Amino acid sequence: MSQAISAKNVTTSTDKRSEFVSYYLPAILAIVGAFLMLFLRLQIGQSFISDTALMMIALAFYVLAAVLQLTDLYAPSEIARKISFVSAVLGVFFNLSSWLVRWVNLYEFEIAQLRASGNMETPWIFRHIPFSNLYDLSLAFAFGAGLATILIIKRPSVQSLAAFSLPLAAIILTLARFIGGEYTNLMPILDSYWRPIHVGVASISYGIALVCFAIAVAYLLKDNVKVEAMAIWVGLFTVGVIASVSKFSVFTEFVYRAGIFLPNSPKPFLTPFRLELPFVGPLLVMTGIFCLAMIASFLAYIYKNIEKAALIGHWFLRLSIVTLVLSIGFLVYGIKTTENVGEKLEAQLAANSAGYITAGKAIAERQQLSAQEFAQITPFQFERMGRQFLQENKSKMYLSLNTNPVELAGLITALVALGFVALFSFKTEHLRERLPSLETLDGLMYKTAGLTFAGLAMLLITGAIWANESWGRPWGFDSKETGALVAWLTYAAFLHTRISRGWTGRASAYFAIIGFLLIIFTYLGVSYLLPGLHSYA
Repeated sequence: MSQAISAKNVTTSTDKRSEFVSYYLPAILAIVGAFLMLFLRLQIGQSFISDTALMMIALAFYVLAAVLQLTDLYAPSEIARKISFVSAVLGVFFNLSSWLVRWVNLYEFEIAQLRASGNMETPWIFRHIPFSNLYDLSLAFAFGAGLATILIIKRPSVQSLAAFSLPLAAIILTLARFIGGEYTNLMPILDSYWRPIHVGVASISYGIALVCFAIAVAYLLKDNVKVEAMAIWVGLFTVGVIASVSKFSVFTEFVYRAGIFLPNSPKPFLTPFRLELPFVGPLLVMTGIFCLAMIASFLAYIYKNIEKAALIGHWFLRLSIVTLVLSIGFLVYGIKTTENVGEKLEAQLAANSAGYITAGKAIAERQQLSAQEFAQITPFQFERMGRQFLQENKSKMYLSLNTNPVELAGLITALVALGFVALFSFKTEHLRERLPSLETLDGLMYKTAGLTFAGLAMLLITGAIWANESWGRPWGFDSKETGALVAWLTYAAFLHTRISRGWTGRASAYFAIIGFLLIIFTYLGVSYLLPGLHSYA
């Protein structure tokens, strides 16, 4: 009898170990495979595939996995699910491989610079771990999201969540593509072993928060939140993006202006001028109008129960998608095909000298003048500075998709969000049936939010230690520090209301969505909109 119990215990223990290994094996294989790619890069040298190409391959696999999962939601297929999971694992593998290969490339880049200048110093290897700018952080952010996704969707019952999280990871990599992967030198004051610890924690925490956000959206859809209500919030987000791009010129002047680059070593220089692109502005205005009409229609449907308003709102939703696609298409086409940028800019400014004054002010701000010195400069002097800058540099000016990465990524994100809402409105009940149960989604949301809370706490602690080492103070209410603190407090509120007040379900989902939006603002908004010590990343 005792022997039978002992044998049963051994069998149970073996089964648990086998289940544990099979659960984590895909993630382990992806990570180990990426380090093998690192070994191959060290052996083969600079002729090895570039880190940028590896990133693009990762992007392709993330998109493929998401598309197959979306297809499986509407037309269930075991083959599609298996291929989707393998694609997600390959996306994580190539994502991490790109980051690791970039590490070697950055290290060799500085070694070459030092030797060219006659310096025989060999910097320590962790100085060039890829956490130096927003491109590096985007690679790590997407990896964190991809890794968290494949760990969660290993269970067949929740694989559909990849359809919500992997498109977001793909958008993060798309942003990285537009930012550009130029190699930059790290500021010496930031050279600390706390940097990889701090930014590494941030990347994993952000990735888990992304998955938590995707689960929250799936929960709301499963919980019978009307697609039209989701469309209202997505429409407001789209209008906000359109209103803020191109220095707020779309709704005020009905034009879109792209930033202009000058070649500079080692990184291109963004000029104070912007060039108007044809058709983009009017199409974006039309998109905004269609979104506002969609919002008004859906509000009438939700609060007045007017069925016809719902039908009209869905038509406006489709029209907004069409015009936004055209807007992005003309934007990319204009940037890719426009030549003689300086001459075209000069022709556009011939009828509007205010552009020269604006550019002159930007040039003066870069000269680090005191407030008194800046106030003494007249509009005529600002205009002359702008004209002189244009005359000296117009032959070298060019446009690039890397000029406005956040703007373009914002428009693409709005397009994807509108597309998802339109997709959710198709066979909505069937889609809800295919999603995991509310209890499963709520449990996963709680676990991922808890991990995000712990990660953000470690982020704040390690950041304070690093800041004290670099700047001589642990906290200075810098823009990014404050944003990270507010995001952490939001997840703290999530856990507090859940534990002490018993808030679950929709209330928790709303907290998770707000927390992730605050993280995104900390990740992007601080870097491009607010000044601060973290503006380099």
